[in-house]
Amino acid sequence: MKLQVKKAHKASFNYSVVFKKGDKVKVGREDPDMPGWYWCENIDGVLSWIPEDYLNRNGTEGTITHNYDTTELTVKTEDTLEYVTKVKFWTLCRTRDGKKGWVPTANLEHVKSPKG
Repeated sequence: MKLQVKKAHKASFNYSVVFKKGDKVKVGREDPDMPGWYWCENIDGVLSWIPEDYLNRNGTEGTITHNYDTTELTVKTEDTLEYVTKVKFWTLCRTRDGKKGWVPTANLEHVKSPKG
């Protein structure tokens, strides 16, 4: 499915973290603006937001339940992206040159197919 960027987005961080299923993390606070996202720390001390859909929480300890790469895309209005999946306010997309990353779902709209 094709998506078009209706509002530009600049990646929030200049780094990304790759989590593997089974990785252990320290679970911190929940994002008050985006419920279901938790500020977590990996074994190397790197902090990142992780959606509860990919996290098995037990107090301040957690286990990653799906492979998850935190890369965000910086996109411009009217860029066209390919839909991969959606998780709590964010959509994983692929650019025309094959880069994958997350964009806020609210910044995207479906591209309507031409009739015919």
